[in-house]
Formats: sequence, structure tokens, C-alpha cells
Amino acid sequence: MDTGAAGGRFGGRVAIVTGSSRDPSIGRSTARRLAREGASVIINGRSDEALRTAERELRDEGLEVAGVAGSLQDDATAARLVDTAIDRYGRLDAVVNTVGGTRYQGSPRDIDRAAYLKTVELNTWGTIALVQEALRGGLADGGGAVVNVSSGTVNKTTPSMIAYAAAKAALNAVTRTLARDLGPLGVRVNAVAPGLTKTSGTRSMWESDGGAAAGRNLVLGRLTTAEDIASACAFLLSDEAASITGVVIDVDGGNHLQGGGWTPMA
Repeated sequence: MDTGAAGGRFGGRVAIVTGSSRDPSIGRSTARRLAREGASVIINGRSDEALRTAERELRDEGLEVAGVAGSLQDDATAARLVDTAIDRYGRLDAVVNTVGGTRYQGSPRDIDRAAYLKTVELNTWGTIALVQEALRGGLADGGGAVVNVSSGTVNKTTPSMIAYAAAKAALNAVTRTLARDLGPLGVRVNAVAPGLTKTSGTRSMWESDGGAAAGRNLVLGRLTTAEDIASACAFLLSDEAASITGVVIDVDGGNHLQGGGWTPMA
């Protein structure tokens, strides 16, 4: 049984990374980062075809991965992810929840109950269900860690994103509450909050110029990449963050620092 390279921060450890089939994506970059640092990684995506392509490409890099197709909106998917980790590698040490999105973009004056509740469910329930299954699979046995992918949207008041912002705010509350509940078991739970990031889902916003225009509007002057988010996830999962739990880290090029205001006259 191969449980990853002996070297690296995650040598011998096993991780599940959801939403990791598309490239570029936060999930794909995080799975690659963990595997390059020694982990065996269970990757996931809704499309079996896209997942098999991701699995092949990562294995061609010499990385140890195994794919499990399925939506986290299907409760059976969480169980299959954990069962695959245990059956194939014999343990589970880390979980990264990247699945999210919105079921509605439009005026708050027009949103209906179903769209709102579906968005909250999409961004929170799969995370809770997977953590429950991971605990059943022994996540707490060796002091496991969880990272959830939130969003800087919670700090904004963009009307068209009302459901998404509310859902990610709920995910932040879930993260802190799970951290409080699972801490005595030795499990740490944190989150990262990206701003606009170069992924396949935002391609139309950066592809024409590589993100130069969008990046110029940020404090650091460049657009955040999926690798930036992966680096933060890897840190929070590592022993270097052994005393960090219940936090949400903004990884957004300083976008959360920007705001309006006025300049007083001399």
C-alpha cells in the first residue's frame, strides 16, 4: 500500500480534496500541492470524464491520487470518498472542502425561497456531511485537519450575490463551530476566503489579459491564483499550523483592505 512519498510535510498522510477535477481550480491546485508534498489524495468531481482526465494527468506527474466521481449534494458521495481513502490507503488525515457556488444571481428583490435555500445548502451541507463521514473514517485518530473554502464575498454588499454571501457567511459559522466541537478530539478546522481567483470558473474575467486589469485593482497589484489558495490550504493542514483552529484567512491580494471613504480637505 503506497501512502505517498516519505519526504515532505505530508509524507504518509491521506487527504480528500473535493471539487478537484477542473484545471485551473482551487481543488486541483490543492490536491497537486498536497501530493507533491507526500500525501496520497482522493480527488473528486461531478463529471467522471473530467475526473479521469485529472487523475491521469496528476499520476503522469508521479503523484499518488485516486478519483471518486459524484456530487456532494448526494449524501452517498461523502461516504464513498471516505471509504475509498480507507480501502485504498488505510487512513484519513485531512479534508479540503472546495465545493460551492450560487443558484441565483440577481436582485434581492426577485430571489425566491428555493434559490436562496439551495445556495445555502450547496455551500454548507456537503461540508458538514463529509466531516461527519471523515470522523467515522478515523479523521480524529491521528489529529486530523479540515480546511473549508469560503469567500471574501461575505465582506461585500453586492446585491446580486446576496444568496452566495449569506451561504459563505454560514460556512464561516460552520467552520468556527466545528472547530469548537472537534478541538477536544484533536481535529483542527479552518477556512480560507479567496477573492477573485484565476480559475476555470472565472476565466471570462481574466483570460484576455492574464488577469492584469483585475490585478491592478488589488492592493498587491496582481490577481490571486489557485496556487496561492492551495499554499494557504497546505499551511493550515500542516503541523506548522498545529495551534491554529477556527480561523478564516483572507487570501485575496489585499482586496479585503479596500473600501470607500473621503479625503479631508487641508
